[in-house]
Order: sequence, then structure tokens, then C-alpha cells
Amino acid sequence: MARTSRYLRTKSGRRYKILLILSLIAAVLAVIGAAIAVDVARRIPDGVLRAYFIDVGQGDASVILWNGGCVVIDAGTEASAERLSIYLRKLGVSKIDCAVFTHPHSDHIGGGDNILADFVVKSVVMPDCPYEGESYSELLYYIEKEGCSIYMATPGDEYSFGDVIMTVLGPCTEYGDENDMSAVVKVTYGDIDFMYTGDAESDAEYDIINYWGVDILDVEVLKVGHHGSYTSTTEEFLAATTPEFAIISCGRQNEYGHPHSKTLARLEKAGASVYRTDEDGTIIIETDGVDVWRCVKGFLGRLHRADNKK
Repeated sequence: MARTSRYLRTKSGRRYKILLILSLIAAVLAVIGAAIAVDVARRIPDGVLRAYFIDVGQGDASVILWNGGCVVIDAGTEASAERLSIYLRKLGVSKIDCAVFTHPHSDHIGGGDNILADFVVKSVVMPDCPYEGESYSELLYYIEKEGCSIYMATPGDEYSFGDVIMTVLGPCTEYGDENDMSAVVKVTYGDIDFMYTGDAESDAEYDIINYWGVDILDVEVLKVGHHGSYTSTTEEFLAATTPEFAIISCGRQNEYGHPHSKTLARLEKAGASVYRTDEDGTIIIETDGVDVWRCVKGFLGRLHRADNKK
């Protein structure tokens, strides 16, 4: 019996050692895999820009990355705040050249305090739009706490980040509605233009058209206003912007019915290819400043060439 007992203990000990070794190997592989994923995410080739339209549910959050630079436009909801910060870390982000908070509603700035606390943010652009709300108060607190340079969104203001230029298009005047007070910006890289519209609605769109004229507003990629609400993305605005890609950020089966069928019909009539975070997940647009590629559903999914340039 004693010999049998020692045999069982020896056998059990060997099994434990084997399991321990296998666990250590798995842990090491996991760390290596994570490091490789981050390295791949960081390794954006020279001369390439990637625009991420992140799935944050019923909200807005966009990230623009290029070799050596990062701009964040809106920061999703409070519920998605930690997920957004984790996503940015996976992309290799540690510093943000500029964070644009388009307007003070919580579905656009809910994760703003996390962004300011978790990353080095050099500057903030936002509209002069006083608002009473917990998320907005937290955002202002962290802007002051972190000592960020803050600029009010004024039409014509231009921010240069090397080869990337961001131009403020709106708001063109003061409005009684926070949605129309949205900071509307155009990001230019080479021959390719992206427009981010926040929740700007029809009044703001018409004013932007009248202020700028159609030549300045022509873009390849449009982040559709107000999550695809029928009160935004008018036929006139689409005629001025002529987007080839239209990105709608909205939550699955959201209570507002976004995107609205009227908006989708207008986009179809305008000939834009439509991608939605509620159906496609996070959407990635990549460009070398001449051609555009797109990627949907995934962190580092396959990029598909888009025939926007011949």
C-alpha cells in the first residue's frame, strides 16, 4: 500500500508539473500574441492614414491615425467609455494630438473624461455651447485638470498635423439647439477628404452650404449627421458634399429608429456606399491620399479596395 501511495503521489506531481508548464507556455503565447497585435496596429505604413468609426452603440466615436499622429472625434457614451479606452490602447495610442468634442450631449462625450485621464491629449476643440449635464461637467473638469489647450470651434480655423489638415466648417452661427451647434470638421489627407458632422441638422447644414459653397464641401467620406436621423443629411447637403462613402454610427435596434428610411433613401439616391456600425461593427477607412480602401467588422480585418479612384 505504501508503494502504491508513493506511485500515485509521484504521478500526481508529474501531472501537476506538466499542467503548470503548459499554463506558463499558454500565458507566454498570450502575451506574445497581444504584443504582436499591438505592434501590427501601430505599424501603419508611411504615407497611409486610417480612419476608425468605432462601434460604441447609440453614440459617436471616431479615431484618425497615421504614422506619428492621432486625432479623436467624439468619445461615445458613458457605457462604452472603458471599451473605447481599451480599443485605443490596442491601436497603440498613447498621445492624442487633438480631441474634438462636437457638442455636449452624453452620447458623444460620455467617454471624454476617460480619454483625457488615460491619454496625453495635447489640445481640445469644441463649440462654445454651455450645457448642464453630468458628462459635460466631467469633461470640463478633466480638461482643466489635465491642462489641455482648448479652442472654440470657429469656421475657417485650420489645424495642421504634418500632412493632415483639419478645417472647422461649423457651427456658422449660434443656435438654440445643441445639435446644430455641433462642431463640423473636414479632415484632409492628400486628395482625400473626410467630413465629421456630429449631430448637425438641416438648419446647420444649409448655413454651412451658404457659408462655404460647394467646392470646399466636396468629400470622399461623410460621417452622417445625427446617427442617420431624418432631420439631417438633406438632399442639398448631399449634393454639396457628394460622398462616395457614408458612415452611420448608431446602436442596434435603438429606440430612435436610427437610421431613418428617408435618410437611407437620400443616401442611395446620392449614390453613396453606406456602412453602419449597428450592422457592420467598427468601420475602417484607409487611404494613401489618392486611393481609398475600406474595412468593416473587425479590429484588423482585411482591407478591401474601393473603386473610388481610377
